[in-house]
Amino acid sequence: MEYIQKCFYSSTNWNQYNSYSTFLETSKQILDFPVPSGFNLNVSAKNAEYSYSSVSLSQFGELAGSFSYLYSSIDLAPSYSDSKSASLQSIIEGYRLLSPPKNPTYDKRPALLYGKMYLPSQFLEGMLVKRLSENSQLLVKFINTPKLNKLSNTTTIMNLSYQRQSAKSAQEFVFSTNEALFGLRYIYNLGAPTSSMDSSLFSVGCELWCATQSLAPGMSTGIRYSTHLTSSGKPLTMTLVMNPLLGSIESTYAIKTNILSTFVSKYSFNIYSYESDLSLGCHLWRLNASSKPAPDYNFNKLEEIEQKRLVENFKHIKPSKLMLDNNSTTQFVNRHETSDFKSSLKCSTSLSKKQVSLLWEGKFKDWLLSTGVKMDYKDQGLRNVGYGLDLQYSS
Repeated sequence: MEYIQKCFYSSTNWNQYNSYSTFLETSKQILDFPVPSGFNLNVSAKNAEYSYSSVSLSQFGELAGSFSYLYSSIDLAPSYSDSKSASLQSIIEGYRLLSPPKNPTYDKRPALLYGKMYLPSQFLEGMLVKRLSENSQLLVKFINTPKLNKLSNTTTIMNLSYQRQSAKSAQEFVFSTNEALFGLRYIYNLGAPTSSMDSSLFSVGCELWCATQSLAPGMSTGIRYSTHLTSSGKPLTMTLVMNPLLGSIESTYAIKTNILSTFVSKYSFNIYSYESDLSLGCHLWRLNASSKPAPDYNFNKLEEIEQKRLVENFKHIKPSKLMLDNNSTTQFVNRHETSDFKSSLKCSTSLSKKQVSLLWEGKFKDWLLSTGVKMDYKDQGLRNVGYGLDLQYSS
């Protein structure tokens, strides 16, 4: 269902990554990815032109399941693909290729409705996304926990979020019924708006929180810089986020060395307790056997005659034409989007937590498979903390 929500944002020209809540999206997807627990089976289908449904079963100690339903007021066919035809890079979250935000342009006012019930606990969750104008939308989420015994009470928590964005900035006003929490998220993109794919993006942002019932404040601020290497078009992203109240400082560095590999590092430090942590992770992709990697055009590996020919041709090329026809960033992004990947492997470790996580995701026939393991090496040897297998099918 998260994939269908992404299709809805794509179909309505809404940039979900132009937000402070997704500031650390790349590092989270590669360093803090969830590992499946037990056995999980999920089957989804497009029932009609505007509706989707999903059924899931899980076995972890006891048998459980869920039913979910999603309705969109617009047809998502241009963005939606089933599990057989969908590309892995559109489903698997990894390095987030950031491009300069644009002003949202969509003349309709679509809506997305989503509901899910968990069995046997009868736990409910729901979501509503409603476009209010070209540059604003309303996001409503709720969860309901039924009364499981005489000592517990039915609990309902609702979150309301009014989001507004433009090419230069994005604001999000949040209210939660849990402790009457009010929040504000803000991001500002420096530099002139441009449609060039190889433009650098420098953003500053912050968030402010206040729980009116307990008068507990919260805040954080950060900066993010994303660019592409001029020579090769390889993207990299650097972030620095600080929480003055808790005294935490977190910096990340992520680079996509080629279309098949990404490496991420994160360093955390607390100025009050002097505790620190270093996390490292990588994301590796594997191409289908029928797909061949792009040829290596390294100048030093060419024959002398070929080198001379390229030099002579280069002398007669206009700089403007060179930038348009040989844009390394455009070529890199196009190769990533059009490559036929078969599977991917994520690996991360933390020196403070002393844990190693592995996650393999790929395709088998028309199914999407995901399996992983989390191990602890605090003691002398490795100790298995958790493992699982996910099977997903959509039509």
